[in-house]
Amino acid sequence: MNRKQLSEHIGNIDDRLVEQAEKIPNYKQQHSRKIIRRFITIAAAFVLMACSFSAGAFAFARERVVEISINQETITLDEINLTLILPDDWKGKYFVEKNGQNYVVYHTQIRKDVSKGLDPFDGGVLFYIVCYEESMTPEQFVEKGYDFVGYRYLFSTSAKTYILCYPSDVQWDPGNPEQEAEYLRMETEIESIRFVVDNILAD
Repeated sequence: MNRKQLSEHIGNIDDRLVEQAEKIPNYKQQHSRKIIRRFITIAAAFVLMACSFSAGAFAFARERVVEISINQETITLDEINLTLILPDDWKGKYFVEKNGQNYVVYHTQIRKDVSKGLDPFDGGVLFYIVCYEESMTPEQFVEKGYDFVGYRYLFSTSAKTYILCYPSDVQWDPGNPEQEAEYLRMETEIESIRFVVDNILAD
């Protein structure tokens, strides 16, 4: 019913009242619009969540493949499913010894020249891999106060944490400058060692 029809039907009525009547909001229509807007917002949120989960699943599903050349110098620690890819010039200059759950990597010649054979850490130690009997993040490792020497956090499994530690004292003969230079050169190359972990959640 328009203004003219309303006026004729009711009779002589103030135009302002007719205008006000026409301006009364349609609450049903507004309510329908709110429901539609709310539905669109929720649908958009679900689409964004689905996209985020898909992207995350894709990122975690990808495996980082590290190709190891046949000629590369490597150490394989089968018990902890870890392979160390060493600098090529380390060939013939090192050996590995298991000490409890830990692995010590020595410079072969310096170990022979310096060690008295009583202490596994008294000479020629380039680095050692220490196993802690609990699973820790790098932050938890620091919080527990284990970071007392130079170290490099490697990885953790469901039950253990593995850390590469550097010796804190002199490992070569101080009276042999050639031995010192050789050790220090190899020590600087430890940072370039790459680690390949297979079946990390095995234990």
